Amino acid sequence: MSLLSRLLNVFRSDRVAAELDEELHSHLEEAAAQGRDPLEARRALGSPLRLREESRDARVIAWLDSLRSDLVFAWRQLAKRKVTSLAAILSLGLAIGACLSAFRIIDALFLRPLPIAHPERLYALTFLGVDENGKPQISDGCNYPLFRQMSVAAGDEADLLAIQYSSPWGVTYGSDQDMERVHGQMVYARMFAMFGLRPAIGRLLTADDDAAPSRAYAVLSFDYWTRRFGRDPKVIGRTFRHDRDLYTIVGVAQKGFTGVEPGTLNDIFVPAMMSPWVAKPYANWFRTLVLIKPGAAVERVRDKIQVAVRTFFQERVKGSRDIPKEVIDAIVNRKALLEPAHSSVSGMQRDYRQALLSLAILVALVLLIACANVANLMTAQAAARAPEMALRVSIGAGPLRLAQLVLVETALLAIFATTVGAAFAWWSAPFVVARINPPDSPARLILPADWRVLGFAFVLSLVLLGHKVSAL
Repeated sequence: MSLLSRLLNVFRSDRVAAELDEELHSHLEEAAAQGRDPLEARRALGSPLRLREESRDARVIAWLDSLRSDLVFAWRQLAKRKVTSLAAILSLGLAIGACLSAFRIIDALFLRPLPIAHPERLYALTFLGVDENGKPQISDGCNYPLFRQMSVAAGDEADLLAIQYSSPWGVTYGSDQDMERVHGQMVYARMFAMFGLRPAIGRLLTADDDAAPSRAYAVLSFDYWTRRFGRDPKVIGRTFRHDRDLYTIVGVAQKGFTGVEPGTLNDIFVPAMMSPWVAKPYANWFRTLVLIKPGAAVERVRDKIQVAVRTFFQERVKGSRDIPKEVIDAIVNRKALLEPAHSSVSGMQRDYRQALLSLAILVALVLLIACANVANLMTAQAAARAPEMALRVSIGAGPLRLAQLVLVETALLAIFATTVGAAFAWWSAPFVVARINPPDSPARLILPADWRVLGFAFVLSLVLLGHKVSAL
């Protein structure tokens, strides 16, 4: 019998049993037709039960058939104890859902790599100095003259990116009465090429757009293009006005890229050289990202930038006689730090890091408490089922067969609990993010249910299954 037929027979047990009974009956009828005594024929044929089992094993995949039987029995056991099973599934499901929801938010904000080429080579540049009270202070603001000096110092070992802090913009595609609110960002125009991004339609910003800032070009995000224009390809060439500048749309960024600030989904990107702050030499209006080139050492790039920073501020404070020496030393000796930014950096990361860490610990404790409660419940049920297990042992069930029976039942309970948890996490994660709503810039996080989230849910299920089996 083919493997496919044996596989199908596992799921049509009634038909297989009927065929076996019919075959056994035909052998007895054949013996009777030959003049043999029916009782003698039955004895010669052997035990009908043993024959059925042997014939069935030849027609099905034995281990899969036993697994199916255990699954049916496990379902009957859960249905038999409806209240207890429902209480266990809901308590574990809500605990898993809380953990999964917290993971979705933490992953979207801190762990998920940017959809760019080689995010592991991306670093955020920050400066460690002191504030007016002499306390250590970390800042990431940078001005354009310092940015140019650091870019020259990095040489061919790294590329520096100037990216303005994302902010709400008022734009209009017609009259002032049609003004709409979007999230816009001014970026170093070479950013798209350095990140290995491709346009969905049109083209992206290039170094030429920074070299000639009088040409006001803009690139839309794929999400904004879909939401605002319904993916209309005729959007290329359209113009909009922001402040006093008129921008021409030249392209749409690839799907998934909405900027480099987790918590903010940018709609429009324009060249940083269009910013009026460029002409103000000491205005810290953007943050700097550093893309390390292949083969270059991060420490060497940092040291080069440190030299450029020290030289810049030495020139800046030269001739400042009214500033105390300790303040000058603090300005000149500020340290340049390079922090990994595979998921990039944002103000939301800084503001909610401690809160999300506390949330992660809290939901982990909730899961442990739920597991402990269900473990106590399962232990009580195991004690009540001791006579049943003893009976199974007496009729020949081995340790592995009993272990499989228990594993299948606990696995079914874990699957139901994980399903409830996934449904709860699907609703609760966006609900929590929606509560982070500053009037000027509400939080906007991408929370996909991809392999990362599914993998975390699978790990939770395995932990849950192992905990329940150990309790039994």
